[in-house]
Amino acid sequence: MPFDAAILFAHGARDARWGEPFFVMRDTLRARLGDVHVGLAFMEYAEPTLSQAIDEAYAKGARRMLLVPIFLSGGGHVLKDLPPMIAAEKARYADLDLVVSGAIGEEPEVRQGMMDAVVRLTRA
Repeated sequence: MPFDAAILFAHGARDARWGEPFFVMRDTLRARLGDVHVGLAFMEYAEPTLSQAIDEAYAKGARRMLLVPIFLSGGGHVLKDLPPMIAAEKARYADLDLVVSGAIGEEPEVRQGMMDAVVRLTRA
């Protein structure tokens, strides 16, 4: 069953410039996915929060959402900090089907892209 929303979930930082690539990623994915709502949420220090991103998607009719942690690996934040946040959102919206993917950095094509970039940089 396909998702009607995807929410990118990043750490967040106090410096607003840090978040700029994530907003670009969100906007690019919105153009590519068309009928799938694409949101962005930050764990801390920045907005939108996870609750705000889910509220936005839910208001647009999304009930089956994919949450994609934009982390290099599924360490402490993904394993320890995220589950209680997900539980709180599921408690707020009883009809919400919120699925969490693995950390994006663990996807083979992401690892390959990073390695390709290192090779390119070393040969520049």
